[in-house]
Amino acid sequence: MTDTETSGLKALRALIRGEIPTPSIGQTMGLTAVEVSPGRIVLHAQPDERHLNPAGAVHGGFAATCLDGAAALALFSTLEVQTPHSTVDLNVKYVRPLTPGQRYQATGWLVERTRSVAICDAQITDATGKLYAKATTTFLIQG
Repeated sequence: MTDTETSGLKALRALIRGEIPTPSIGQTMGLTAVEVSPGRIVLHAQPDERHLNPAGAVHGGFAATCLDGAAALALFSTLEVQTPHSTVDLNVKYVRPLTPGQRYQATGWLVERTRSVAICDAQITDATGKLYAKATTTFLIQG
């Protein structure tokens, strides 16, 4: 680690190494952080029966939550842990339905950041790189 690393990046690296517990949203959503660098994160996401809608399909909210989470963590990797930030808007494009039991990769990256606003993109792909959903998120940074 270098002295220029943020505490957010250090915390995410500790999470990946298993040194700190997975946040409850990660447990609920079946999300696991697997790779992080400044302004970029890769999560594994695997929907299961908890994420199905009444028709038996994976609810679109699962993808939206994974995309928002990946985008937020990409931003978090550039912030100090105590810096408050929140989603202002989330624009999701669904390309194809997710399948329960299949593992997906949710990747988030920082597009632009000022002192008070950040824009991040995220996407969900399968193991072959096929796109399932993508999003752009705007965040308010306080502090």
